[in-house]
Amino acid sequence: MREAQVDGPRRAYFVGFVVVLVSCFTPLKALSYLLPGLFTLWIVLHGGVRRNRMLAVLIAIVAGAAVYNLIVREFLIANYLVAAVTYSTIIPIVVIDSRWLASRALLEKLIAAMAAMILVQGTIGIVQAVYGAVQSGSFSGKNGDHVTGTIYPHLDAENAFSNPMFAVNMVLMLLVCLSLPGALDARRRRWLIVGAIALVLASVVHVLVFLVAAVVGAVIFLRARQSAAQGSATRNRLLVLLVLVAGLTYVALPEDVANISNVAETMLDLEDINIPRTIMLGRVLIDLPDEEAAQPYVGLGPGQFSSRASLIMSGAYLGGEDAPKSLPLIAPRMTRLTSDYCVALLVAARESSEDFGSSQQPFFSWLDIYTETGLLGMVIVFGSIARLLLRIRAQARTRPEVRIEALLCTAGILFLVLIGWQADYWEVPQAVLVGVLALKVLYANVMYPPDDHAAVKPRSMQSRSGE
Repeated sequence: MREAQVDGPRRAYFVGFVVVLVSCFTPLKALSYLLPGLFTLWIVLHGGVRRNRMLAVLIAIVAGAAVYNLIVREFLIANYLVAAVTYSTIIPIVVIDSRWLASRALLEKLIAAMAAMILVQGTIGIVQAVYGAVQSGSFSGKNGDHVTGTIYPHLDAENAFSNPMFAVNMVLMLLVCLSLPGALDARRRRWLIVGAIALVLASVVHVLVFLVAAVVGAVIFLRARQSAAQGSATRNRLLVLLVLVAGLTYVALPEDVANISNVAETMLDLEDINIPRTIMLGRVLIDLPDEEAAQPYVGLGPGQFSSRASLIMSGAYLGGEDAPKSLPLIAPRMTRLTSDYCVALLVAARESSEDFGSSQQPFFSWLDIYTETGLLGMVIVFGSIARLLLRIRAQARTRPEVRIEALLCTAGILFLVLIGWQADYWEVPQAVLVGVLALKVLYANVMYPPDDHAAVKPRSMQSRSGE
């Protein structure tokens, strides 16, 4: 297949993306938190960042600290700064001008890099799954914990977050790779099949369910009149992926499939006081406003309550109640509300004899946004997402040639939204940064007509509108 060529800032984006791609599949979890900032700095050096937006982000961070310090009774600046790092995946989304990313050649190069990574990670993941199945006698249940690729490059199970991170990365890469059929020859299509098999064998059931839900949701959201050829092409591509995932899941993971309805029922049961998530939701909705009246409206401040940043700074998340462990050179610190509501529940859940799944865990991104930024933050976050989706739909209806890309971009965004209900994925760059950077290029190709031949001068566009 002919190698796509990119020049200037687009080449810088591709080089930075490859570095991020490789880094996110290493065991160096701490490094991943630095990647969004380092990637953004790299693009700044090559002129691809809108200076006005970069300045606005810096002002917002400083102003946010000042405002929350005034309106909440207890505010820890160190926790706030850690939250700025854990949530830093949003920075390249906001400050990098999408207009100069509208390039089929750039998208093709990203797909080529991701397809190769899918093959590597898929092959290693399958080996890990087979090893676990030999030990346990089944691919179902906890066997999927063995499947972590090079994030945890061992045959034994880590029993931590590497397995879900592996699955989320694979889903987002697969979705973007399907967006340009011309970039996939027969060999690369086989690579994607290897990745899809590894994704299923990872048995992160909520990821598989959210993948199907995101694709179905995207199809419904973008419904529009189209030619039979266009409709057939779109349906065939997605149908192969969904049939492969659903069919292999049914065959290889019968116990997990049988447990889906029970997990969904438990997840939606707001009356069972033995489930940590139910306890947290009840206390947040009923008790927390009595202690901090402003919380439902503007929250307690990033890093001040249930976010991963707050839990990391508490010391109990990385260590334990008796042996707290925080970040290097920083003493563990937490607010009283974090101690009373979050850490106490975290410790109780760990000490419980019950084996709680991720659907029953008390901390997840939607909750973090509400508790720490209130309804104002929820409106900003979900309003911005809705705006992106509406812009994509408008382009899909007026430019039928980008409908496939629009469909897969929408599915990727919806998938990111859904996993935020499950756990605090939005604060884990190692899980979402690769997908976010790839989706940004896909979004640019949907929104703006690609121009791979004109000279790329992103600095000249810094005063223009661009997502």
